[in-house]
Amino acid sequence: MTASQHTRSASPVTLLREWHERADGAALHEALFIGLGVDLPYLERVAVPLARDLSARVAILGDAAQETHDPVEVRGAGRDYLYAPTVCPGGLRAKLVVLLGEHACRIAIGGGTPGLPGWADDRLWTVVETEQDASNALLADVADWLDKLPDLDGVAMAPWAGEYLREIAGLLTERHIMADETPGPEARLLDNLDRSLLAQVPAGPVGELHVYAPAVDSTGDTLRELIARLSPARVRVGVHENWSGYTGALLRSALAGRPADVLVLPEQRPAHGRFAQWRIGEHWFALTGNADLTRAAFADTAAGGGGLDLAVRTVGTDLLPLGEGRTTSPAGLDALRGVAAGAELVLLGAQADGAGLRVVLSEAAREPVTVSTSADGSPGSWRELGTIASGATSAGFPPAAGLGPAVRGSVTRADGSVLHSAVVFAYSPAAAARPSETRLTPRPEPTPSTPPTPRPAAPTAVVAPRPIEAPAAPQATPTPRPPTPTPSPAAAPSPAPTPSPVAPAAPAATSALHVPTRTDLEPIPALPVEDSPYADAIEEFAAHGWVAGIEDGIWRITGSFGNPVPIAAVAATRLAQYGEAVLIQAGNERRWAFMAWDAPDLTLLNWPARNWRSYQIRPPADPESRFRGGDLASVPGRVGPLNRQIGDPPPALLRVLDEVGIGFAELVKTLQQIGG
Repeated sequence: MTASQHTRSASPVTLLREWHERADGAALHEALFIGLGVDLPYLERVAVPLARDLSARVAILGDAAQETHDPVEVRGAGRDYLYAPTVCPGGLRAKLVVLLGEHACRIAIGGGTPGLPGWADDRLWTVVETEQDASNALLADVADWLDKLPDLDGVAMAPWAGEYLREIAGLLTERHIMADETPGPEARLLDNLDRSLLAQVPAGPVGELHVYAPAVDSTGDTLRELIARLSPARVRVGVHENWSGYTGALLRSALAGRPADVLVLPEQRPAHGRFAQWRIGEHWFALTGNADLTRAAFADTAAGGGGLDLAVRTVGTDLLPLGEGRTTSPAGLDALRGVAAGAELVLLGAQADGAGLRVVLSEAAREPVTVSTSADGSPGSWRELGTIASGATSAGFPPAAGLGPAVRGSVTRADGSVLHSAVVFAYSPAAAARPSETRLTPRPEPTPSTPPTPRPAAPTAVVAPRPIEAPAAPQATPTPRPPTPTPSPAAAPSPAPTPSPVAPAAPAATSALHVPTRTDLEPIPALPVEDSPYADAIEEFAAHGWVAGIEDGIWRITGSFGNPVPIAAVAATRLAQYGEAVLIQAGNERRWAFMAWDAPDLTLLNWPARNWRSYQIRPPADPESRFRGGDLASVPGRVGPLNRQIGDPPPALLRVLDEVGIGFAELVKTLQQIGG
């Protein structure tokens, strides 16, 4: 089945939620978002968790000169997804979403910037949907565009971003070639890589032309050329009094004496994308997208320095409504105009792997560029790594030098002032791989007939992770341990309710992030890590700066992190793979989170809030994917009362406590000792 829906109010977030609710439970393999003015914190709260929860690999491409986010608020770039700032002389104005599963696909072209209000549901998107390995001509068109984009003159992106786009292009091409059903050409993609959008509009005459595009040239030349090319008998133009760049003189000049109506729409941000539609006989042809009626967007090519735009040409009997408003003549309209400023120093990206950190500039440096990293991008947290020499476009830095995933470049001007680039985030291909390919499993337990398997050395840390990040992907996936009887770790005696700090100190040469040691905590007897059945998990936690211990059946995780909920979720997901129900508390005396996890039931207490939250989480989702963003308001799957007080335990929690042999009163007493 394929369906091309041209006027559907379906934002990319709606498409993700619909995929999440599929009756067949099909996984999502790839999620690609492209647009201008990317708002990473918004996407991390709304879109990325949904996509990762569906087992997707996620990539976001945005215009390097039009970033809108504060780097301090960015949490998952490079770890949970690839973010690739892209340089395009006229701006990366194309709005494209690709959702690709094993047998289904969704492509949306429109419509709005990746953020609010651009991804609101009232935007105009052209949505093409395919199921059961079917394809559509638009899939082949998008594949061709993605394959050409990295090599286009004037467009610059990190090499790994280009490789990713080519990979997605290959998957779409394969789907199209192998499909039994490839309907079309009722929806076709138009791009302006080497041919302008205007040149792809058919020649008239046509019966009627409707146009909606808030921005036009100051001279109206592009609108004039569009009208002349289609030669309509009548024109209808939708404008906003203060949001549109029209004047009465401009419209009269462009119309060249043709009859016209001007529909003045309500004073608000445009609720649609841009479109032109014309009627030939009984059929309406539409060109929808995000291209303004300016020379750079509609009449130039990206290769020639224009903006990078996409549009979809469709044919049907339906008319796209301009909206409600008052009708007037072309005279008397005023315009407000704005000027956008470009960036002087642009980093295309940074990639972290075993060889170190590689940083790429958009163009050769005129003078040395100082590269710095930070754990969270906040003021005062930046540490210099080194410089990119003048004349160079990239440089590599050793693994031990990495301090944090936020990366920026700086140059000193002649007057002594310092210019900083926009912040990019180190991309780790292993960590951002599809979640289903990075889930960890316990190492095999040695038996009398099998000698112990030596653990490999901990991988070198390229960039120290932020506290909320999940453990990095392992080099190999061990097989589950055999069900040999082992003593319960909960039986180890302990005189205090603080955790056993069994994690070894991280080698100083492999990470710049401080890992708390025994001297940081109250000294209590500890089980040697070599003898712990949870040694692999404990080592992974230590590599992320967390101290892990288990006492009286409850795991304790401490470290220098802010929001403890994602940390508890990561640890619960990892420890549950030993085949046991998990009780875990992460945080400190002021703020901590407690989780009880025994699939599919999860119970959460997020102190200092004093009420239980109950969830049901079913594969392919897990606690890590659900709580990755740390915003409880956006986590799906909540069940039961919304305000269950601490003295009223959920049934799922009681079942887990009964399984591990801990009474509810005993649990409450232990938690009160931790946080009052």
